[in-house]
Amino acid sequence: MKRLLGIFLLFSICIFYSNAYSNTLTNVDDDKSGRIKGIIVEKNSGQPMEFANVAVYNASSSSLVSGGITDGKGEFEISGLHMGEYYLEANFIGFEKSVIEDIVINRDNPTFNSGKIRLSNSSVELEGVNVVADKAQVEFKLDKKVVNVSQVMSAIGGTAVEVLENTPSVQVDLEGNVSLRGSSNFTVLIDGRPSVLSGSDALRQIPASAIENIEIITNPSAKYEPDGTTGIINLVMKKNSLNGLSGIVNATIGSNDKYRGDVTLNYRTEKFNFFGGVDWRDDTFKGGAHSLSETYSGDTTSYIKIDGDRNFNRQGKNLKSGIDWFVTDKSTLSLSGELGRSDNKSTGGGRTHEYSVPASDELFSISEEESKRDNKFYSGTLSFQHKFNNEGHQLDAMAFYSREKGSDNEIEGELLADENFNRTPDYIERISTLENEKEREFRFKLDYAYPFSKDGKLEAGLLSRLESDVEDLAFRDYDQSTDSWIINEDFSSETDFTRNIHAVYTTFSNKLADFQYMAGLRGELTHRETKNTNAEAPSQLNRFDLFPTVHFSYQLEDNIELMSSYSRRINRPRGRDLDPTPNYYNRYTIRFGNPDLKPEYTNSYELGAIYRFSRSYVSLDAFHRITNNKIDRVETLGEDGIYYLNTDNFDKDYSTGAELSGNINFTKWLMVNASVSLYHYRITGDLNGESIDRSSNNLSSRMNTTFKISDNSRLQLQGFFNGKTVSAQGERKAMVFTNISYRQDFWDKKLTATLNVRDIFGTGKFENESYGADFKRWSQWKHEPRTFMLTLSYKLNNFKEDRNSRGEGGMDMDGGEF
Repeated sequence: MKRLLGIFLLFSICIFYSNAYSNTLTNVDDDKSGRIKGIIVEKNSGQPMEFANVAVYNASSSSLVSGGITDGKGEFEISGLHMGEYYLEANFIGFEKSVIEDIVINRDNPTFNSGKIRLSNSSVELEGVNVVADKAQVEFKLDKKVVNVSQVMSAIGGTAVEVLENTPSVQVDLEGNVSLRGSSNFTVLIDGRPSVLSGSDALRQIPASAIENIEIITNPSAKYEPDGTTGIINLVMKKNSLNGLSGIVNATIGSNDKYRGDVTLNYRTEKFNFFGGVDWRDDTFKGGAHSLSETYSGDTTSYIKIDGDRNFNRQGKNLKSGIDWFVTDKSTLSLSGELGRSDNKSTGGGRTHEYSVPASDELFSISEEESKRDNKFYSGTLSFQHKFNNEGHQLDAMAFYSREKGSDNEIEGELLADENFNRTPDYIERISTLENEKEREFRFKLDYAYPFSKDGKLEAGLLSRLESDVEDLAFRDYDQSTDSWIINEDFSSETDFTRNIHAVYTTFSNKLADFQYMAGLRGELTHRETKNTNAEAPSQLNRFDLFPTVHFSYQLEDNIELMSSYSRRINRPRGRDLDPTPNYYNRYTIRFGNPDLKPEYTNSYELGAIYRFSRSYVSLDAFHRITNNKIDRVETLGEDGIYYLNTDNFDKDYSTGAELSGNINFTKWLMVNASVSLYHYRITGDLNGESIDRSSNNLSSRMNTTFKISDNSRLQLQGFFNGKTVSAQGERKAMVFTNISYRQDFWDKKLTATLNVRDIFGTGKFENESYGADFKRWSQWKHEPRTFMLTLSYKLNNFKEDRNSRGEGGMDMDGGEF
């Protein structure tokens, strides 16, 4: 590890000095005397425009060089420029951006006069209402969908989870658990780097106000790690490109004790960019839990009915900071870090009634449940980027380290009660589990991109990924006579898990007329070892895997594009899935893992078409996904009447279907974003010698309707529906709920107030059913309806996200539409 870091640092230093020396030779006589001047006017009236934005970019690297604003006469002058080639972008709130290219400053012509730059108004008058043009909520790229967070009003004051609730290909349940194309096995990246937390846990920790956009990559290329059966969710964070200080402050308060706040600040100079942020949350969620279990023995059916509460409190604190050092015009060295803590608490309890038919003795009891989980984590990233003379020719290197430490303390108790559920002081059973966990991860990554022609590019890279996870579980029984806890060695253990992955990849892309293609191949060598104190010998896995990917795109007409892709992916079991130690939930249920669990391998095929018209689009995507070694939960009823939950590999599962989505601007004041997904799901395999082959036709849909009442006022309605789907031993029931949001801007959009009401009809619920030859279990959790959330957002210096490339908006200062 030290040797790799040494090589990385040595390489960075060599690149730095070689470029510094090169620039010294090139600019030895350069006294930075170049300047650009001009005047910006409104196109129709010809009137000068005060406070219009001007940005100057390096023509070869597209990096921001300098910028400024116009004076009262609409005039600007940007001086102190090196001799060289540039392009200029002029912009103003509510106007179309104008780009002036081919600007050359040399000794003979040190001053470039752009003359009058005329900006066209991008807003129109409609029955007295001034409507400003917006970015599309969802944009389509060759290998991804891009969600513009600023256009999702219900996400304001929320987290990444709220953004994804109305995104094509994504489903979110009432507990904030996210799935991609029906699966929770996806990878979360932050600015292309791994998240310390994984899956839904990571998405619940990140405030939406800090996110510029979210990339949904269902069929990633070989450049990306193949983890996650259904793809990647990449969060692109906001960074301001303007010199000086900028930022945004958000504060949220919600009904039933929900509080959130975050601050993001950015300070940029010619050579450095400093960024940082802090966010805090304390949310309480209330709900009701209900379950019914049936067991069959001869002509007797036994029932266990539980009705009660299930409440959550989620707290989190995160601090992020970093610095970008623009070593030269072509080299950037970055250092960033994150420090955080989360504290989650769940409480519940209810009334339990045990009885049987034909009738026998009945048992009434009161259950008590409490779980406290704390998690501390930190991470650091050192990265280096060097851009060569040709655009797109660059080298990226990254070293990443993360550490996570957490504990989970759970107490389950059951008190005797009478038939009216009046509790007694006598415990039927009371147990406690304390689990401590320590994780660490190190990654070293090197990526190289070489554009061999205008449209062709060759990419290659390597990755080393080293992971370790140590867990110890202490199980304790409660002795009521002595009011003390006693360690139960049968259910206590320690697990030591390590996994090392070394990968190499290459991709090749090019364009022939209107036909684009990309092909890639990734090879990975994996070593995994699991040691458990209750196991006779360690469990090991050593294998080499190949992951091919192919992407195609064809521009049929100017507004019609066809796309297709294929990728092979992997879902690696987590430490908990591999831990063979029994995890005692209560006197009815025990869970344990499988140290010999194999990874899932998925072959994913996609075929799509998108039709663009005006500022709208309609797309149709067909997909077919085959997963081998399907990992699923197994539930069996023991002779002792206890339900045993295990994780195992089955044969395969199949998902075949289509997704229709669109973003339609019906008028200048009405926009609808909607999607409908219909697919056939089938799972195959054997359980205890019996076939579990089963299938279902699944339907999910969502619609987001935005009414632009005025330039400063908007109303948004959202509706969600997730249909039922099968599992290895049961099915998940359908779910539907709706939200409404209203936003009002003040003070030239510097201050924004947003009111959200979630689940306005109280229809949201999470319902499951499982069954076997001798049992049937049903459970339902229903959260609190009509949750009100009020968010205030204030922008410093009209905070706007970073857009450093041409055609991406440049120095837009409209406040990010947040």
